[in-house]
Amino acid sequence: MKKLLSFSLLMIFTTAFSQNISDYQSIYIPKEFADAKANKYGLKDVLKSKLKAKKFVIVENAAEFSCEMLKAEVSDTSNFIKNKVQLSFKDCNDKVIANYEGKSGIKEFEPGMKEALQFALNNVAVSAPKSTETTIIKEKSEPISEKTPETKGENSNLKNETPTENKAESFSNGTFTFNKITISQNQFILANPNNSVPFAIFKTSTKKDVYHVQLENGSHTLGYWENGKIVIEIPNSDGSYTKEEFLKK
Repeated sequence: MKKLLSFSLLMIFTTAFSQNISDYQSIYIPKEFADAKANKYGLKDVLKSKLKAKKFVIVENAAEFSCEMLKAEVSDTSNFIKNKVQLSFKDCNDKVIANYEGKSGIKEFEPGMKEALQFALNNVAVSAPKSTETTIIKEKSEPISEKTPETKGENSNLKNETPTENKAESFSNGTFTFNKITISQNQFILANPNNSVPFAIFKTSTKKDVYHVQLENGSHTLGYWENGKIVIEIPNSDGSYTKEEFLKK
């Protein structure tokens, strides 16, 4: 039963990361966006500049677009109060991988639209095309018996370490309760028992107790431990962040 639970959690983890924008190296930006209103104000130049800064390779020739890259689209969703844009990333089957919205308080069209797009781009992670999920599954599925023969004492130590990787703990933000499930030494998730998609996926950063976090809506942010609590900086549509704390139950 434990093995089945472990495998199921790993498959959920793999699915979540299989559609991670940062897994892609190249982004195709069409000559003109499908939304004609978005082809103004220099938004395409802002998009190219910011994505390059996030280490993406920009492709502008339609003939070079392939299933190994994503297509970026910008839509003007402004109303009479605010300048707003929606940034979408689609795969070669025209499936939306993620949507990001940006709003600006600047009333002038050009600077307001540019600022709104920059806010949307703040949630896009840096390109880091790795297949970490495949490696994790391979390591989990490899039987201990297939490894180099070890002494009885060494095997006992290894068996004692393994169960802790999938030990679930409960954390609550006061409204919802999530299970904290360790996937590996460098990764864990907060999962709602009633939802097959993890609420948040944590990957270690270069700083102790600080994590790169992917939320269930596809957005990226930071998380960290603070006084025994898990803290996530939840991104808002205006570019600001809200501090969400999860206390162990």
